[in-house]
Amino acid sequence: MATTKRSVAPSLLVGDIGGTNTRLALYSASGGRPLSEAVFRSREHASFEEIALPFLVRSDAPHPAVAVLGVAGPIKDQVATVTNLPWRLAERELSRRLKIARVLLANDLVVGATGCLHVARASIEPLTERRPRPKGNNVAVIAAGTGLGEARLIWDGARHVTLPTEGGHADFAPRSAVEAELWRFLAERHPDHVSYERVLSGDGLGALFDFFARAARVPRAIERRLAEGDRNAAIAELGLARAFRPAARAVDLFVEIYGAEAGNLALRELALGGIFVLGNIARSLVTQRRELFMKSFLKKGRLTPLLEGVPVAVVTDPLVGVRGALAFARGLSAAERPRARAASRRS
Repeated sequence: MATTKRSVAPSLLVGDIGGTNTRLALYSASGGRPLSEAVFRSREHASFEEIALPFLVRSDAPHPAVAVLGVAGPIKDQVATVTNLPWRLAERELSRRLKIARVLLANDLVVGATGCLHVARASIEPLTERRPRPKGNNVAVIAAGTGLGEARLIWDGARHVTLPTEGGHADFAPRSAVEAELWRFLAERHPDHVSYERVLSGDGLGALFDFFARAARVPRAIERRLAEGDRNAAIAELGLARAFRPAARAVDLFVEIYGAEAGNLALRELALGGIFVLGNIARSLVTQRRELFMKSFLKKGRLTPLLEGVPVAVVTDPLVGVRGALAFARGLSAAERPRARAASRRS
């Protein structure tokens, strides 16, 4: 029987490292489906290497020559600290320990934003009549999850340049008496700084619930439900189902503030090409409460007419960050090949 000869060309390692999950995949440089992939619970591991080394050993794919890793946190001098994890990643150390010639660390929203340009059309759920139109325009991306990430895609006349931000840590700005009272509530918990991330994150949803539940009697059945498993997911489910008023109010205010900050981002970046909203929270809450989200998005006084022309969409593909990292990795791989051939000729 004839057998298909397996390619021995190096693979590409791509990853999306978040405070909740770390997704890893190995791809061929030429494209196609992943050769190997897995999802890990980040907090169950002491370091990224504790995940990556066994993943590479278990895989029967060729060892990677290039790795691109999206990291939920700031990167300085090729070193990344994960905001909501006690992890430190350094490009040179990872290259040595993982035996990968080229390792690139990128902000997770940078790879997520790039991934928005590569996801299937069916994975983009518009919240407005028009879909985002990136080509020729600035675009921005926002993602509430374990933390709050924001990034920009700036059109330079020929292509998009993806730039990171730490906008999620900007000062939370109340827009109403209720939000001012919320700010005071959060300031007691976080006297050093009340940022948008303190509201627009999984823990932020839990804080909103606590804010509204202060004067409420919580039934024992709901107390048990909140105590079992993922508390923030339970709050979201109760709120969407209108099964408990404080949960419903928490979900609604969360979505309103999310829409307001997405509108702020559109103004800051002049993102006339659109706003992409990423993450599990967007897929569950924003799509279910889109009217509240868009009402707050547009409520910008004299600039409302400008924002009425900005398309907004939720990206439903959970692997959008991996797809963006893959686009970076293929670009790096293509750039490395001529240098490798030149080095081979010299030797």
